[in-house]
Amino acid sequence: MRKLYLFIAIMLVANIAFGQTLDDIQKYVMLRQFKPGKEAIDKFLAVEKNTKNPPAWYYKGYIYDLTSKDSGLSVSEIGALKNTSFDAMKKYFELDPKAPLSIEEKNSILFDLYVGFSTELGVKEYTAKNYDAAYGYFQKALEVHDFIYSKNLIGENNYKFTALDTTLTIYTAITANDAKKKDEAMMYYKKLTDANVTDPQYIDAYQYMGEYYKTKKDAANFAAVLEKGKKYYPKNSDYWTLLEIEEATDGVAKPQVFDKYDMLLAKYPDNYVLAYNYGVELYRYIYSDEMKTANTSAYKTKLPVILKKAIAIKSTSEANFLLANFLYNNSIDLSEEARKTMGTKPADTKAKKDLTAASTASMSDAIPYAEAVVSLYPTIEKPKGSDKVNYRQTLQMLKDIYDLKKDPAKVAAYDAKLKEIK
Repeated sequence: MRKLYLFIAIMLVANIAFGQTLDDIQKYVMLRQFKPGKEAIDKFLAVEKNTKNPPAWYYKGYIYDLTSKDSGLSVSEIGALKNTSFDAMKKYFELDPKAPLSIEEKNSILFDLYVGFSTELGVKEYTAKNYDAAYGYFQKALEVHDFIYSKNLIGENNYKFTALDTTLTIYTAITANDAKKKDEAMMYYKKLTDANVTDPQYIDAYQYMGEYYKTKKDAANFAAVLEKGKKYYPKNSDYWTLLEIEEATDGVAKPQVFDKYDMLLAKYPDNYVLAYNYGVELYRYIYSDEMKTANTSAYKTKLPVILKKAIAIKSTSEANFLLANFLYNNSIDLSEEARKTMGTKPADTKAKKDLTAASTASMSDAIPYAEAVVSLYPTIEKPKGSDKVNYRQTLQMLKDIYDLKKDPAKVAAYDAKLKEIK
């Protein structure tokens, strides 16, 4: 008797499984009863012979996508349903490449999956700073995009995808980078630079690739992407110059690095950023600890030449300050050297006299550059903290210079300006 009951139970289950038809499933879809529809399509496709039925896979894709819109579902549950939906749609196209059911519906399920993975799931997870999950959803959205494009599918109002979804690609790249997947981010940024996109919002792609190739010490690809960056985003020339400086000088010790600067300056003789940065590097080297006991005369001779070149290209507060500060400090150094020259021989006397004259000349040379800092400061729209510090130091410098020159009127004028600073 127990065997009979067991046989009856097995037959009931079999009837439920085998009793589902596509007509039943279509009715669930038409009535928007997706929960029973989902159970029905799963039971239908659980039968081996039904897996060769193209419409069944279309309905599975349809039902699973619409089931994913249940507001009570978690993000991961929605993602899993949409993944299954997409897999079902791919199977449908595989079994029936003409895909009449999808074409008739303007391929609405596939386009909806694209929006769901990107705008709904990807953006939502990114906003929540779940970068790994967001990256996965943006990748899946790109996969849907590429599938739609490969099949040349048309959506509502004859909408068609372009070969490269630039917006979604940069979202994917940014998210991959935020998820600490830098090599993967590079692959998506590279798609954009390879496509030669020029819209301002895509400048990050060229900057990222430049930094990437610089870090990897890939000189050929670095040069290629830098050339594109300069061509498509000329307004950001300062950035490209700095990047090229970094690439050329990275790992090169001083003073050999100055040969690299000379090479770049010969290549870009009218580039202010390059000349100014060269001046900064020379200044730091001259006053570095390692040069305290070394002969710096050659570098002290070169520094004013480089900074004057920068100022000739573009007279800025920072360049004028750096040159004025150097000339003033150099004057003090020469004066101290003269003080230490104690011999009474004619050669010693001449050396002392020459050093004193050079000190006086260097201090006088500092004046026009210091005055340029004072005149340029009011033109700075939003002075940074460093701008204010430089301005104050310049006023003090000029006050001290004119005090040494015995010019009380100028001393009083610059002292008054110092007192005005808040």
